[in-house]
Amino acid sequence: METKRRPRSVLEGAFTLLDALVRHQGEAGLTQLANSCSLPKATAHRLLEQLTELEVVQRSENRYRVGAQAFRLGQSWQPYPRLLDLARGELRRLTAATRASSVLAVPCDGHLLIAAASLARPEDHLLFRPGSTVPRRIGRFCPVWQAEHELVAVEAAVRLPTGRAVGSIAAVLAPAQPPAALSEPVGRTARTLGAALVRKTGSVSPLPL
Repeated sequence: METKRRPRSVLEGAFTLLDALVRHQGEAGLTQLANSCSLPKATAHRLLEQLTELEVVQRSENRYRVGAQAFRLGQSWQPYPRLLDLARGELRRLTAATRASSVLAVPCDGHLLIAAASLARPEDHLLFRPGSTVPRRIGRFCPVWQAEHELVAVEAAVRLPTGRAVGSIAAVLAPAQPPAALSEPVGRTARTLGAALVRKTGSVSPLPL
């Protein structure tokens, strides 16, 4: 028996448009967004104008961009208390020591979300900018995806004393470079970050990811 699809709510439509803006590198036209979201053009226009009034979206001529209010809201997001603040410094140190791009990844809707990054290679900026997603397999960077993009990710989980993983540290490099030398510094960075989280928060009860 065929079931009727639940009508899309106004809130769901608005967030679908915001997600489409992110997928289009932060800027797109009305027709492009409506097609991406399978929304009638008139509906997409009405929602975008409402979001513009709230400064969640910014309009410039006939194109829309993510607005200042969305940026302010996003800045307050943390996958775990203090994780991003602490990770940024650790990632910079890891990149300086290894000369490889370093990222903090957290699970998100079946993918890995790049939550913070210190990028050493110009070609990594598009793939690993904070907010981008990477396919995962068994909780790690998908090997097929790595091969397609001609890179290797050396990973280590960031764990609390309970054993719960709140994310992972990864160093990314070209396949021609030997990855074995990165295992120890990546693992040390993940352990240092996990220990720092406990000292800063005084708690080991993780927030759901």
